[in-house]
Amino acid sequence: MTATIELAKVIVITEAHYEQEMLTSFQKLGIKGFTCMNCWGQGHHQVYDEPFMDHSQTRIEMITTDEIADSIVDFCRQPRFETHAITVYLESVRVRDPDKFIT
Repeated sequence: MTATIELAKVIVITEAHYEQEMLTSFQKLGIKGFTCMNCWGQGHHQVYDEPFMDHSQTRIEMITTDEIADSIVDFCRQPRFETHAITVYLESVRVRDPDKFIT
């Protein structure tokens, strides 16, 4: 069996207009790559629709180190985001080629 190592998968679900700002900040924190998906849903905040967009929320996934994952969580917990629909959570994942995900 090929050896694997454990890394952190960070999932951020946010209002679509924050996508680029967050990606820029996450890259400065040290992520190597990401995946974004359009999404919508309802949780603590009500569902809302942006009249000129095809989706109101985006899901950003990143696989990275625990340290960078913690920094991303801290970034998303800033007081300026408290009244906005932003959710962040972590999962543990095992990967074969860590160089694809971390520098």
